[in-house]
Amino acid sequence: MNEQTPSKVMITGANGFIGNSLMRHYQQQGIEVVGVDLRGDGGAIVEGDIGNPETIAELLDQCDIIIHTAALVSNALSDADMWRVNVQATANLIAAAEKHKVRRFVQLSSIVAYGNSAAGKLHEDHPVHADGGSYVLTKLASEHAVLAAHAKGNIEIVIIRPGDVYGPGSRPWLILPLEAILKGQFMLPEKGEGFFRPIYIDDLIRGIVLAVASPEANGEIFNLSCQGYISSKEFFSRHYSWLNKKGPVLVSTRLALIAASLATKLAYLTGGVNEASTATVAQLSTKSWFSIEKAQRILGWVPEVSFDEGMERSKQWATEQGLLKK
Repeated sequence: MNEQTPSKVMITGANGFIGNSLMRHYQQQGIEVVGVDLRGDGGAIVEGDIGNPETIAELLDQCDIIIHTAALVSNALSDADMWRVNVQATANLIAAAEKHKVRRFVQLSSIVAYGNSAAGKLHEDHPVHADGGSYVLTKLASEHAVLAAHAKGNIEIVIIRPGDVYGPGSRPWLILPLEAILKGQFMLPEKGEGFFRPIYIDDLIRGIVLAVASPEANGEIFNLSCQGYISSKEFFSRHYSWLNKKGPVLVSTRLALIAASLATKLAYLTGGVNEASTATVAQLSTKSWFSIEKAQRILGWVPEVSFDEGMERSKQWATEQGLLKK
């Protein structure tokens, strides 16, 4: 595979879990990189609004690659906010990228694009389905915006669908579960037999970097996930063991949906947000996993960090952050 080393990379959502990991990777490789986020850091991450990309026009002129990781990742926020950030801002950004002659636009989507009712082993050409709430719908719609731009022939695109990305700094799969377990508010639907597809953050970053550099990746969609799957019980049992607690608490999906609905109503009444929503319950009850054969064939990518090693690194980070204090 002939690689094209980027001259300058722009990463949106650079303060986020994935975006910040990408920033560190390119900095370590000596490749010029600039991050964009709503809050700058006075250094390599500049303040900018991707919904109004002309505010960063000068940066767009300088970059040949955009890796678009910025998104609202939530099963609880309003439909209007999710649409504005995940879809409209993406459409605005790729239109500006075309205008400023950015060579390649890499979109971070998600395996939720296949929908929560999909089952079995899914390849990239499996039909997508918007059954799963605003996050699923807006991830699908953002893919459409990127593919529509590519169809005009003015910009290269790659769409990445990561599995369940975990590791140091992961909010949905590390920080929030630990907090909920400590409060006695964590349970698993489908009696813990839903399929979990963990991919360690370092493996995901390697796959994205290969997709950025590969000429053959232009116009392609890639699943970046683990080989096969594990049960959600197996994944979250590690969190309980770190806290020296028995668990997880396993319930039927029906009971979990009732509990999630009540918790969402309570959060609404008290002005809070309940991420353990019915959409989250549906996501943790899925019975699908993802082929990574295409990424292996075109990018030469396979995950390298074992589940045991990835969880040990996650535990070490959680300990250092004080997240395991009883």
